[in-house]
Amino acid sequence: MTSWKGDYERIQSAGAEVLAVSVDHIYALNVFNASLGMLPYPLLSDWHKRSAESYGILDVNMGVAKRTVFVIDREGRIRYQNLEFKAQVPGHYEETLRQLEILQ
Repeated sequence: MTSWKGDYERIQSAGAEVLAVSVDHIYALNVFNASLGMLPYPLLSDWHKRSAESYGILDVNMGVAKRTVFVIDREGRIRYQNLEFKAQVPGHYEETLRQLEILQ
């Protein structure tokens, strides 16, 4: 199975960076990250849910952010988004990487 961890070099070679953002508290993210063996990219806490709300991915009924992948260009414009991203679907990774390569 493809994973962000395995494709991180490919992402960086496309001139991109991965930022993982969660509405979980930073302490929960630190434990999660440690359980995965320390990811090569930062896990950021959106504890107050402002970013999730701004990007339109906050499920206000559940208080969680929908798992989403965004490709944002250097000017801050969203060039691609997958609002149904599932980690277990290799095609979701491949399409995101393809979108990054298009931006090169």
